[in-house]
This record gives sequence, structure tokens and C-alpha cells, in this order.
Amino acid sequence: FGLPRNALRADGLRCQPPVRRGDVATLVAATSEPGVIVVCDGVFHAVPAVSHAELCAALDRGWEVWGVASLGAIRACELRQEGMKGYGWVYRCFESDPGFCDDEACLLHFPEAPYFPISEPLVNLRYALEQRCADLALPPDVQAELLQRLRALYFGERTLARMHTIMVDELGLSRAVVEDLLGWLARHRIKTLDLAALLESRPWLR
Repeated sequence: FGLPRNALRADGLRCQPPVRRGDVATLVAATSEPGVIVVCDGVFHAVPAVSHAELCAALDRGWEVWGVASLGAIRACELRQEGMKGYGWVYRCFESDPGFCDDEACLLHFPEAPYFPISEPLVNLRYALEQRCADLALPPDVQAELLQRLRALYFGERTLARMHTIMVDELGLSRAVVEDLLGWLARHRIKTLDLAALLESRPWLR
């Protein structure tokens, strides 16, 4: 998510690669005392995703489990009745709208460290539209059409370049407006902002 390394390593935090099936179970089995697990990003396409069962097993053993930003927000919403806790704007989208699609939080990334992104999560654009639509005078029907066209694409095809093309060539928006919107998005990716806010607030310490 582009956070500074010291933000991920301070105060006893240990950063792990994107979570996959079995990682949580391995951590819980290897740790004598329960602690806090924060699930943010995870793999799910090439290998099995972290399972509901292993997260519930961690909760049953006394671990505090938080979900944020991406796959973490999805799992937190799915398991909120089981005790998993969600955090942030992306989590609230899933919690408040049963029709909110999982793939809006997904991105295609390189399969090995440093896992650099290839596509742009649609939820980042949705947040940018919410924050910038009034200043850029983007009508609701144009926003709805843009989101509908992007939702019809495979999430790996939702790149900033593809978003630019749809807005300029297909919807007729001015390049100045589109570049303002996408430039703002690149500086305010909500998945990154959610994770940074969680790490700063440390709600598990309250």
C-alpha cells in the first residue's frame, strides 16, 4: 500500500506478505499467547485465500482480528457476527451496502515482493469521485455510467490508463477534469489511507 517501512515496523508491529490460506493458522499455532492480527491485503487468485475457518479459529483462541482496506475489509464484514472487527471507509462500504462487489477492492499485482500494483482498485476511484465530484462538477449520471462501465471489466483491466480512456473518449469529459480527478486519486488512495489510519489509531490498545 505504499506506507513507509517504519510505519509498519514501529511499536512491535510485524509486517507480513499478502496473506494466503494457512498463514493465520500457522501463526496461531506457533504463538503461545494470543495477540492482534490485522488483515489488509491478501492473495486469492493464484492460490487459495485466507479462509473464514482459520480466522474464526484465531478468534476462538482469543486473538483480536481486524480487517481493513482490501481482503481484510471483506473478511471483516463477512465475519463481523463472529467477532472480527472492521475499520475504515472501505469496510463501511461493504457493511452498509449488501450489493457492494468484492472485486471493487481487488487489484492485480506482481506475484512476488515488492508486489507492485498493475491495476487500480475501483474503490479508490469511487472514493475520489465522492470527494471531488462537487469541485469538478461531475453530474451523478456521469459518475454512475463511469462506475457501471468499469464494474463490467475484469478487475485486472481497471488501470488508470483505462479509466482515463473511458472518461475522455467514451464519456466525453475534458482532459483537465479527468487528469485532476486521477491525479487526486493517485495521492489519496483510500485503501492506503484506511490502513495508515488504523496503524496510527491502534484501536486494539483502547
